[in-house]
Amino acid sequence: MTDAALLDVLCFGEALVDFFPATPGLPLAEVEIFHRHLGGALANVAVGLGRLGRRVGLLTQVGRDDFGVFLRRRLAAEGVDVDTIGIHPHARTGVTFVTLGPGGERSFLSLRYPSADQQIPPEAVDPQAVARGQILHLGSSTLAREPARTATWKALAAARAAGRLVSVDVNLRLHLWDDRHLALQLIRDLVAQADLVKVAEDELEPLLGTSDAVAGAGMLRAFGPAVAVVTLGARGAYFAAPAGADTVPGLGVQAVDATGAGDAFMAGLLAHLCISGVASGLAPIAARGPSDPAGRHLADIDLVTLRAACALGNRMGAAAVTALGATTGLPPRGQAP
Repeated sequence: MTDAALLDVLCFGEALVDFFPATPGLPLAEVEIFHRHLGGALANVAVGLGRLGRRVGLLTQVGRDDFGVFLRRRLAAEGVDVDTIGIHPHARTGVTFVTLGPGGERSFLSLRYPSADQQIPPEAVDPQAVARGQILHLGSSTLAREPARTATWKALAAARAAGRLVSVDVNLRLHLWDDRHLALQLIRDLVAQADLVKVAEDELEPLLGTSDAVAGAGMLRAFGPAVAVVTLGARGAYFAAPAGADTVPGLGVQAVDATGAGDAFMAGLLAHLCISGVASGLAPIAARGPSDPAGRHLADIDLVTLRAACALGNRMGAAAVTALGATTGLPPRGQAP
């Protein structure tokens, strides 16, 4: 594999079509006109990384329908490698209707019964394709049902075998699950396999039983990740790592739509780590000693790098909330946020 074939980040997970009301604040029953946007947490992260000039790909499935065509074209236009976006022969592309409150807060109506992204088969996960990414970035939604659940574990195992860094954004979506207890158990299992994990502050209580960011980050690191990040909305982000812990203040902006803010943060965080060389030169898992923690290659990451990574994440998240749609407000490619 040549350097030219490598990606900075391979995202694994959902690509969806989001529909937003033309007039925010109305209940769906009263909305006459909707605007179509690219959506899905992992697709949003991929777009954010592309805007920041990173080499990024997305491993997912869309339907054999016009919405699938729209997503592939839009992602390719954003500089995302679409070679690993499959087309499901029967399942349709997922669609979500987003209702916005006066402060940009959201509620969702998802039409996924199941959608193509939930039907990613294990055979669609090529270990060589996974190894192209210096970082494999995952969410938890693909664990909600089979066969995407098995495909998720296969992708993670392939990244581990290739010595790649594994990043997880919990992105808790309990409405996608039939069994809340199973959801929390599998998500904790996913976190235990990560090198870096990010959660939103409001996900701490259902996942860990605490609403305190400091305690929650400590609990997350106890599962195995070297670095844990808790996003705090407009207040910024808190991180904990071997080098120490800190809170990086957020930015004050007028929020129009909070959709995708966490995804934009994740794109900024990962982009800075790539720029800093954190993800390069990782030893294959077989070369690690049996007592090595999963995140040992992040053990020496310094506080300056972590603060800068979270600061870029905060700027990207702040940009995301200023416009309707998850990626509309992100700065154009080549323009720093």
